[in-house]
Amino acid sequence: MNLSSRAVEAAKSMLSGEAGLKVSVEAIQELRGNLEAETRFEVNTDYWHSKVTERVPANRFPKISVSLVKLKRGQQEKLTDSSALATLQIEVINTLERADLLQSQLSDFVDAICDVLNRNSGLWSQGVFYAGGFTVEIQPVSKGGLNYVQNATITFEIHLWQD
Repeated sequence: MNLSSRAVEAAKSMLSGEAGLKVSVEAIQELRGNLEAETRFEVNTDYWHSKVTERVPANRFPKISVSLVKLKRGQQEKLTDSSALATLQIEVINTLERADLLQSQLSDFVDAICDVLNRNSGLWSQGVFYAGGFTVEIQPVSKGGLNYVQNATITFEIHLWQD
């Protein structure tokens, strides 16, 4: 598997795993006293322009996309055949009929993703290391089709190498 695929798959596995996003979202919702019957979301590896996502048909739960946005290869690391620094992006796209509920639900997912990243610094898999640190950008609510749409982007870097 090449470095770029390894980066995206490691991040997707970390979010989808047993101690991943579902656990964090449910813990946040429970603290606020509004635990839903079942926390549902979809994690995939699509990478769309934000204008396109406004036209995506609405489903009833947030869509989380993991994508590679930049791969930087510096000097050759000793003891490895190849190494790189990957910039990954997790985008949360949500749509609801009410703007106030939309912002609240999106905040829960952003906080949960930040929690998962904070809890999982270190080695994610063979040749994939997350040292910590991320940035979050939240877009304003906009009208999209019949509902309101809002998205947030969490950007972070991971170190990749191949022996």
